[in-house]
Amino acid sequence: MASLKDALLKVGIKPTEAPKKQNEREKIAKKHVTEAVTHQGQRNFCEACDQVRPDVELYKHRNPTTEAEWICVRCADQLQILDKFRQTAQSDTSIKKMFRREYGETIKIAASSTASAGSKPRGDFDGNR
Repeated sequence: MASLKDALLKVGIKPTEAPKKQNEREKIAKKHVTEAVTHQGQRNFCEACDQVRPDVELYKHRNPTTEAEWICVRCADQLQILDKFRQTAQSDTSIKKMFRREYGETIKIAASSTASAGSKPRGDFDGNR
């Protein structure tokens, strides 16, 4: 005698597929993600005011009133953090040369300082012709 499964298949009843779980997502190969998607090209979230702003930069400061490091210009001015503590020039406003500080002097950070750490200096050559 055949099994019940074989008898049902012979009659024409097909097995149903297990339903997908609602929260299960497709698996993406690690290589595909790292080659195709650029994660966090620019930081634009201010840790001080918890808002997305176009002028967020990294500040290595010693201000005891905040622990935030990625700070927008408005918060940096309110916290009275000098621009000499700014480490990056990666924001949209910096790239468009519109970055201005109201508290203290605005310094110019060279584009080479924000480049990758593997780049080597070229001696006296500064790139200007």
